[in-house]
Amino acid sequence: MNTLVYDLLRSSTLVDGVNSLSEFHVWFEERLHMGNFKVEISPLDKMKGWGFDNKPGIYGHKSGKFFNICGLEVEYEREGLLAKWNQPIVNQPEVGLLGLLAKKINGVVHVLVQAKMEPGNIGFIQISPTIQATKSNYTRVHGGRSPKFIEYFLGNIPGTVLFDQLRSEQGSRYYRKRNRNMLVFLDDDVHIETDEDFFWLTLGQLRELHKFPNLVHLDCRSIIGLMPFAISAETYDEDCMLLSRSENMASLQCSEISALNSQRSLLSWFTRQKVDVVKNTCLMSLDLVEEWSFYDGGFKNINECFFDIVGVTVFSPSREVSSWCQPLIKNAAGGTIALLAQIHNGVLHYLIQARFEPGLIDSIEMAPTVQYTPKNYEPNSGNQQPFFTEYLVDDHTHEILIDTRLSDEGGRFFKSEQRHIIIKLRDDEKIEVPDNFAWMTLSQLHYFGSMELTVNIELRTLIFCLSLN
Repeated sequence: MNTLVYDLLRSSTLVDGVNSLSEFHVWFEERLHMGNFKVEISPLDKMKGWGFDNKPGIYGHKSGKFFNICGLEVEYEREGLLAKWNQPIVNQPEVGLLGLLAKKINGVVHVLVQAKMEPGNIGFIQISPTIQATKSNYTRVHGGRSPKFIEYFLGNIPGTVLFDQLRSEQGSRYYRKRNRNMLVFLDDDVHIETDEDFFWLTLGQLRELHKFPNLVHLDCRSIIGLMPFAISAETYDEDCMLLSRSENMASLQCSEISALNSQRSLLSWFTRQKVDVVKNTCLMSLDLVEEWSFYDGGFKNINECFFDIVGVTVFSPSREVSSWCQPLIKNAAGGTIALLAQIHNGVLHYLIQARFEPGLIDSIEMAPTVQYTPKNYEPNSGNQQPFFTEYLVDDHTHEILIDTRLSDEGGRFFKSEQRHIIIKLRDDEKIEVPDNFAWMTLSQLHYFGSMELTVNIELRTLIFCLSLN
């Protein structure tokens, strides 16, 4: 087996490193108390530097950079069923950079995380990647400082790029948005000058922290979730068995013989799902968006569903710019992201959905079994409940593998928390699987994770939460 793959997998199984998790929590509490942060809700029409000055019907920054809020008209057809609607959406054409620095410390791969403040974070500070910046940020459009360690990811300092991939953001909130996800490995003799805002963790420690609500930032989950280090049957060796005997590690090492569906059939299934969808989208003026209106200082859904756009004024001395204004997405409360798991042929499989979202570049990406907000499906809404929501009732007949609350990215979302849950069905339980769902092993999911714009960010988050030890 490739030595580097082994090292990454070994790091993913270790919850002890150069720093213990107890030391991490002491450090994190210190960072919380050191911060002097303040975020105030502000009317959209009063925010300095933002407005409708540049283009009618589009709310944006006076520089023309960062991002803007506009309307999106959607027409979507699948299997003869036609749906039409319009909605607000974030349009951010530039590609952001999300990067983790990795280094062997005492023979174990560690990654460098930071305690970073974002205005929409629950609790202000979360554990973020080494670098987390839009192009406008790291080219200093805001006139502030350059983000620390940006030079490692722009090729200015030697390092081995282990992972470099464009990955999507939330396709129901962003229009064709992508971020560059990177993992850069440094040689043993490279010394990094860090400061009190940065901390070294093993991959296993970082995964373990998912158990603490709203602690690990979405961008960390985006990079680590489904990094392409699955082990094929051809390269498997006995060293790998020494790492772990967990169900998830067995699913990650699964051969084609044990999988319920072959990789070839899954590729064909996914291609067919994309071909069967006809999508037409067109950006439009916010003034023409139905069921949203400007009132109470924000751009809000008149039925109190889906999401609103609100403004905030931010004071944060530790950021590149110490004070600024910006709009944020405020989701309806109660969102749930869920995966169903079950043993097939002696191996743990996960039920994956081919899901349409209007802002995705390719319309369809692989998603969790369930991804919804119950409030949007109340009886008077006219919306049909998604498949498999009945399994989210706490009936104590199924094993809960993961159940935690994690938030969306605080640079664009305001205190947006979602329940993340993985439910293991009984081995003998028979369920009917609709055509746009398929059972996959972790090995197969990691294979698809090696393809750009294939696995959505919600599914990457749930896979991040899985323990490999």
